[in-house]
Amino acid sequence: MILWTIRHTKPYNPKDVCYGRLDFDVSPTFEEESDGALKALVAAGAKPTRLFSSPLLRCLRLSEKASAVVNLPIEKRDEIIEINFGSWEGQKMDAVPKEEMAGWAADLRGYRFKNGECFYDIDKRVESLLDTLDDDGEFLWISHAGVIASLQHFACGLPDSEFVEGAFSYAMVTKFEFKRNADGHYRGTYTKIHDGIQMVPLKIG
Repeated sequence: MILWTIRHTKPYNPKDVCYGRLDFDVSPTFEEESDGALKALVAAGAKPTRLFSSPLLRCLRLSEKASAVVNLPIEKRDEIIEINFGSWEGQKMDAVPKEEMAGWAADLRGYRFKNGECFYDIDKRVESLLDTLDDDGEFLWISHAGVIASLQHFACGLPDSEFVEGAFSYAMVTKFEFKRNADGHYRGTYTKIHDGIQMVPLKIG
């Protein structure tokens, strides 16, 4: 099975606050970023038969353009929505209580944000969708850093010590190649196809 992923383009976040479930629209650089990603997808030979999108606006904007390129309807799926940062949503990172930031720094993927999720929660919901896909199919997901990193971790063996969510570029295109293991779960490898606009790295701790 082949799964292509595209991270959303840069969101419009002028106050530079923490966002996961906040439903930001896209930035003025959207056309340039989205065009680059979709051209790279086509150039890599992608021929998906289904298109899945996070329901958040920053993904749907890109999904609308992708839908016209690959000639597929958009299937919105909650399983590939971004992490819920809970009480951190909408806050400046330097306004987060120091003890909470220290807790996250000590357990980057396992820390559960107050009133929100941890990154292992993404693993579970992403795998629940992944397992339903056809073994010989080819799919396109337009989603978020947390979701794409989740695939790299649980399905491709990236260790928890490599916290890549905060380093992904906007409009990054990745190709995953999967086969089912003895337990019926997809496992495999990934290749980065396209870098978009680099985001400012997260300051953790």
